[in-house]
Amino acid sequence: MLNTSKKTALAAVAALGAVALFGAAGGVLSSKKLSASTALTPPRAALETKSLPGSFSEIIDQVSPAVVSLRVTGKATQSGVRMQEIPEPFKRFFGENFRFPFGDNNGSNRPRQAPRVQGMGSGFFIDADGHVVTNNHVIGNADRIEIVLKGGETYDATLVGRDPKTDLALLKVTSDQKFPFVAFGDSTAARVGDWVIAVGSPFGLGHTATTGIVSARGRDIGAGPYDDFLQIDAPINKGNSGGPTFNIRGEVIGVNTAIISPSGASAGIGFAVPANMVKSVIAQLKENGSVSRGWLGVNIQNVTPDLAAGLGLKKPEGALVASVTGDSPAATAGLKAGDVIVAVDGERIEKMRELPRRVAIIAPGQSAKMTVYREGGEHTLTVTIGTMPSAEKVADVKTETGKVKFGMTLAAVDDNQRVRFGLGRRVKGVVVMSVTPDGVAARKGIRPGDVIRRVSGQEIRTPDQVSKLLSAASKLKSDRKAVLMLVNRKGNDRYIALPLRDA
Repeated sequence: MLNTSKKTALAAVAALGAVALFGAAGGVLSSKKLSASTALTPPRAALETKSLPGSFSEIIDQVSPAVVSLRVTGKATQSGVRMQEIPEPFKRFFGENFRFPFGDNNGSNRPRQAPRVQGMGSGFFIDADGHVVTNNHVIGNADRIEIVLKGGETYDATLVGRDPKTDLALLKVTSDQKFPFVAFGDSTAARVGDWVIAVGSPFGLGHTATTGIVSARGRDIGAGPYDDFLQIDAPINKGNSGGPTFNIRGEVIGVNTAIISPSGASAGIGFAVPANMVKSVIAQLKENGSVSRGWLGVNIQNVTPDLAAGLGLKKPEGALVASVTGDSPAATAGLKAGDVIVAVDGERIEKMRELPRRVAIIAPGQSAKMTVYREGGEHTLTVTIGTMPSAEKVADVKTETGKVKFGMTLAAVDDNQRVRFGLGRRVKGVVVMSVTPDGVAARKGIRPGDVIRRVSGQEIRTPDQVSKLLSAASKLKSDRKAVLMLVNRKGNDRYIALPLRDA
């Protein structure tokens, strides 16, 4: 059980190199039915055929040349994530002293200087041509990225693409040299109890090796809508972010991303993005520089035992459709609010959070069979999966004279933003991701985490609606000097008047 002490913190592990190693060790329990008096002991044959390794040195020697350290130089973020208020879910789960890894999270939106900062991180080569995998949060707003090899050689790297939803990024080193690289393995084969080895540069101490085991699978830590982390106990610290997680065959089965710790140092609980997810994301980044995901167009919620009883389900399973987005693939296929999606292409959905991951990996334009529970029975609907809309859009609207600049970055309210800003399930609208310090929105008190519910009396569901309504209002040839927005902050609604002229 996770420690929920108020001192507990989720620290993103951002600095130099990590390699973790998963393998098979220990016995496999018999599949025979056990009586109440039967001791849970591994079969003797399993103990005889699987011995503990006497040393990990050969494995470390094999993989460590492909592990690199990253030096990142850029500007500190002025507002937004690093200055947002602490989301309520994190307060409840990790305690009041939860802090994000960098910056002050005091909820203030005061403009501040953006000094040049140098960060550290880890990564690893995935081919001889110089492609390097790391974490997106390691790269940040980098102006310069340097790759440092085990021998000390330094190369400049460029960003090929990034995927914030899985916290992954792909870099490229341009050189005539061929680089040592490692291959991905099958993360689904990693079992709780398998060996892991981490090789990286915690706190700048290059190519430090640590060992441990896979502690758990399928962890959801509230980092995003596709959480499916491997939990490991091999010590990883600040500086290990972006490093690979290996099995004892030298195959990458994960990318180290986060730790839970009271002090920011290793407390024995680390998390890695599983390799099977990494492979899919990195392949798209390498090909297109971005990631396209399948989109269904529904808001969903957990099926609790009470809801299951009310719906007539035999057990709590699936994802309950709370609402269906208009003109979405779900609406076209006939999905309705109150449906429970219990399977996708024949694979059962045991928990709500499995549905976004299943849909996301289906290629846009491809058909999928959705099994839904409706009015006491199961029905199958064929859905043509769409392309997930871009989450963010800048509402940067000007008048015809070019004087007005609202200065807001907006996003649709989804599960990721609900966790990030502590938004309730019933909150509808568009969330403010960041504001320009010298823009109209900032001067009127709009903050990151505010939810815009109405503009000029019209309900809002997408960033496009806000942009179009503000643009239309600014072009009206009338005496109106402001446009009214209904904004929700921490569950309380209030109107804010944005000036249209002479701002």
